[in-house]
Amino acid sequence: MNSNKEMQEIFKGLGSHESVSLTIGGIPITLRVLDQGSKLALSSAVYEGGNYIPASVRRCLTLKSQFPMATIKTFLQIDEERFLIFLHYLGSSNSMNGQKFQNLLEEFNGLAANWRSKLDEHDRNDLVHVYKK
Repeated sequence: MNSNKEMQEIFKGLGSHESVSLTIGGIPITLRVLDQGSKLALSSAVYEGGNYIPASVRRCLTLKSQFPMATIKTFLQIDEERFLIFLHYLGSSNSMNGQKFQNLLEEFNGLAANWRSKLDEHDRNDLVHVYKK
């Protein structure tokens, strides 16, 4: 993870940009500031279906709290046209400082990694195995 100083600079620089894209631990995250800087939005693609989102992946999205240890509230969104599933966070940026920002990014990144793993696992459930005779 980036240093606390780097996180503070990214957070301070957010106000002058519409959005910022980061890659943390191999996971791309888009950060946006909304409502004149009062809200912070994070998003990351956690599933890429190619040209199809399998039924088992869709069912996984409906299950109750997959990661109950999370301290931030996130939500998932399906992009039907591009066969993608995104993890989103939307919260207040009013009391945000460099350390809180870093903690938020670390937790969001961990949740995104967990969702990627979970959805890929469910995706494999729909594979059709063909055996040679």
